Amino acid sequence: MALGAIREAIRRRKAAKKRGISGPRELWTHMRVFRCEVDACLAADEAELARLVRGGKYACVGKSHSYNAVQLCPGNSAVMMEESGLDTLKWRGNFDGGGIATVGASVTILELKQFLLTERQRLMNSGNYMGQTVIGALVTGTHGYGETPVMADALQSLTFLDDEGERVTLVRGSRDFNLAAVSFGTIAPIVEVEIRTVPLRSYLSTAHITRMSEKEGLKSGSVAASWAAMPYSDPEDPLIMLHTLHELGAKSQGSDHKPSWFSLAGFVNWALNHYWAIDRLYPVCRRWLHKFADGLDLRKKQTVTTRPDDLDYLYDPQPGAMSERGPEFLRGMFSTTNTAHNLAFFVPLERAEAVVKFIMLEAGKYSDLGFYLKSLIGVRELRGRSDLVFAATHDGPVAAIDLFSDPRDYAWLERIQREVMAYEPAARPHFGKSALGEHFRPALGEANLDDLFQLHRQHFPSRRLKFSEPVRRLLQVGRPTAGNSAADAMLALFGGKADRKRAA
Repeated sequence: MALGAIREAIRRRKAAKKRGISGPRELWTHMRVFRCEVDACLAADEAELARLVRGGKYACVGKSHSYNAVQLCPGNSAVMMEESGLDTLKWRGNFDGGGIATVGASVTILELKQFLLTERQRLMNSGNYMGQTVIGALVTGTHGYGETPVMADALQSLTFLDDEGERVTLVRGSRDFNLAAVSFGTIAPIVEVEIRTVPLRSYLSTAHITRMSEKEGLKSGSVAASWAAMPYSDPEDPLIMLHTLHELGAKSQGSDHKPSWFSLAGFVNWALNHYWAIDRLYPVCRRWLHKFADGLDLRKKQTVTTRPDDLDYLYDPQPGAMSERGPEFLRGMFSTTNTAHNLAFFVPLERAEAVVKFIMLEAGKYSDLGFYLKSLIGVRELRGRSDLVFAATHDGPVAAIDLFSDPRDYAWLERIQREVMAYEPAARPHFGKSALGEHFRPALGEANLDDLFQLHRQHFPSRRLKFSEPVRRLLQVGRPTAGNSAADAMLALFGGKADRKRAA
């Protein structure tokens, strides 16, 4: 394991040396499960970007923060948007105390948040990975935490370059905008967006260790809620960790409770908060620890008033950015983001508890085969309804369910996803984390997907803009392209006439 970590560190160091330099490089997903060779291209400004899109086959890559292969287009020029010079960052106020931020394609969420602080503004919603580009997060449907369930719901307009390198602007309210706002690489490069911002404020952030059966009462009146079930606790009433945001002044439900460290409950409480290091080294211990904690029937509550100028208060209520606290080594060992493959999908909110229990029962069957879910089954409640066609909440409130495994076991997560989709046909994809394919077409709407493809054809008739193989399968636009293993092995020769006609 130590040798593997050293090899990984060497690979990442070599990749870092190529950052900001055009030329061949290996591109990979967040946990390196999928990778390909690309010809990286950087654009100093929009004029140079226009020349790139007119020059040949290309795809656009933000921060490569996906767990599936949605951003990998082998054999093409990969325009590295975050490394380019499209760094527009402006803000204008409006009458309600909020405003509109104009954001370029190279700007990250962290950079936007830091800029907004100077205007005493914040995003209405944000994912917890602030290194990704703002536009990359928006167009892949990132669901965050806050008053709105999907980041792209705050979009007011978007501007992209068409086949000829000419600007096209779509404004909120039109059918084309509703298709393009979450378009997972089929409309690109998006060079600029306008996004709504709101004034800074504080919240009452409460964390519980409790039971699923007690969840509804504890989150009553919350602005936002997320929870995570321990996968090997009691499937009838799992042990969960619940996080809620309430308006300041909301009545606190009971006093904070933290068990004494010098007690059995205190030790288990510490283990629950920090057991990822053990979990990483000894996966078989997961069931034992979960069942032990389940038997103790723990309860815990901690309430914090968030600081309005804290960059990551939605996820981390403690003052200061989480990335600024604690040694890097410990954060890397304890964080599921850095040690686990992640697969996620959306199910109707009212079905969340049933789906979580179903996943627990399914995962329990695989332990004798050496597979264990990692850490927690995460559930983020996304309320309301979105006009954006491919947003998670287009058909109504949903739960974003996150599963984690050791990277070597990611295929088991795809198996569980297939089982969930058979159990709950209304499941919708998370475009950066689901195993994408044609099986999601009914939930997204056949007509909607066809409309997106026609919008793509309208603005990119030359077919120079490429999108990934998972997206091609989702849109049913033909056999694999050159550079993919299936195509290079000549399996693509068996495509039918209709496939060849529709091929992108």
